[in-house]
Amino acid sequence: MSKNSFDIHDLERWQKQGLITEQQFEAIVKQENLEVKPAAEKKAGFNLVTVLYYFGGFLALLSFTLFIGMNWDDLSQAARFAVALIALLVTGGLGLWLRFSQKFDLAGGLLIFVATAILPLLVYTISSMSGFWADGASFYELRFAVLVMGLVSFGAAVAVLYYTRFPLITLLVAGFAHLTLIDLVQVIWGEHFLFNESSAVIGALFILCGIWMTLKGLKNYAFWIKLYGLIWLLLTFSILFFESESILFGLLYLAIYIVIGAISLFLREVMFMVFAIIGIYLYIFNLVFDIFEGSALFPLILGIVGISIVLLAVLFQKYGKRLFKRRTGIDNKSIHQIRDD
Repeated sequence: MSKNSFDIHDLERWQKQGLITEQQFEAIVKQENLEVKPAAEKKAGFNLVTVLYYFGGFLALLSFTLFIGMNWDDLSQAARFAVALIALLVTGGLGLWLRFSQKFDLAGGLLIFVATAILPLLVYTISSMSGFWADGASFYELRFAVLVMGLVSFGAAVAVLYYTRFPLITLLVAGFAHLTLIDLVQVIWGEHFLFNESSAVIGALFILCGIWMTLKGLKNYAFWIKLYGLIWLLLTFSILFFESESILFGLLYLAIYIVIGAISLFLREVMFMVFAIIGIYLYIFNLVFDIFEGSALFPLILGIVGISIVLLAVLFQKYGKRLFKRRTGIDNKSIHQIRDD
């Protein structure tokens, strides 16, 4: 049995209702050793505070990137190291303080995300100062230096994710893992390795990993893994599709995005359906351009495709909730069962 049948929120409510005085409130807090938390940030969701948090966090990362890009050549190696280290320590320290001391989880987590994103620059600077990263060398000549940077950044990002439990860090874990895997492919296959093909396969692996994490109940973390994989698969696979003249490869491209659409219905996730529709329409547009370009029917076919997009949006508006909301109920039931256990 717990020591108290009330918490700090009950006391605050009783004080507002006039049931206890301010002196009684302070005395009870002191006697029961309760923690009075500072004004907490708003709960997660699409609200003004959340938008400002994300906007500020990504703006800070963008501004640092622009500063480095514009001034990097003018800085000495010592200055580069100092800038990277100070930026990492300041943003990381402030993020830890906000997240764990002040209980502003989202604000602190975003600053920790920025600090973690700066880490590869610090590793690169140290490698450059030590001579391990040679100036003017090709990407292939730097393959082992890049591998070290990727492994260190990946390991650090995993550690930060484990310590902070902030899901957005998963996006950096995926990015650093991608860098490491691409470099490993280059080490194994040589200088003329197939970047787009390798990235498409890696993107597919990330999607499978994200699906596995979703089925294991790690949806908040899986979201960023799946998003990263879907983006890279779409970018690289579409490049390969547009460059290829093979009908079979085009059919493979179409089939994969039909499968992604089916996965969307199985997992009840709109994100998969969005990418599936983009992939299918890219196939249709490519087909239309190849067959009807220069033909009088081309504008008509293009108009039909446009109308089909509108009708698709209508269907989603009508049936979207029914298709994509059932999974939430199942997940909530599972969560309650876990809590009861």
